[in-house]
Amino acid sequence: MNIKKLFEVQKILDDRITKEHSLEGYYLIPEKTLALQVELGELANEWRGFKFWSKDQSPRIKVAKRPSMNYDDIEWHNPLLEEYVDCLHFLLSIGLELGFHRDAEVYLVKITDPIQMFSKQFQLIIQFEMSEGRQAKQNYYYGMLSQFLGLRKSLRFTWEQIEQAYLEKNKINHDRQATGY
Repeated sequence: MNIKKLFEVQKILDDRITKEHSLEGYYLIPEKTLALQVELGELANEWRGFKFWSKDQSPRIKVAKRPSMNYDDIEWHNPLLEEYVDCLHFLLSIGLELGFHRDAEVYLVKITDPIQMFSKQFQLIIQFEMSEGRQAKQNYYYGMLSQFLGLRKSLRFTWEQIEQAYLEKNKINHDRQATGY
């Protein structure tokens, strides 16, 4: 996965949204951070591994988009991957707005347990929100990005799957802007 390429693709979408919604000069980090938290919750919900009360803890990786009488005509999608990519959109957008994309640092994450990884991701988002000063924000941002990219291994996504799904969702997001979503 080429993270710099994804930053470039996200910038085109962000610029479009900024222009079409007259958001020039607005500081949207609080909104983007909340959106990231919401999407991360949706990702955890599709993962289902924390649902100790449920007999069905299998991740939602193959769901019919539209029912069909003929099994061969069913169009499938992967809600878990889609939510992962939604989170990635907001992570990239935050990095772009703060100018952290130019030298994005990603380091290896040692945590491999998905529950710990989700919890750590939420913790890093809150620390990012509460931090003051550019250097502190940048440090927490790189932590969030690294932690999130590390989560992909626990969710069993390849870099290629993520990049392809990201580009597909980016196109959908452009289409949504064109139709007044």
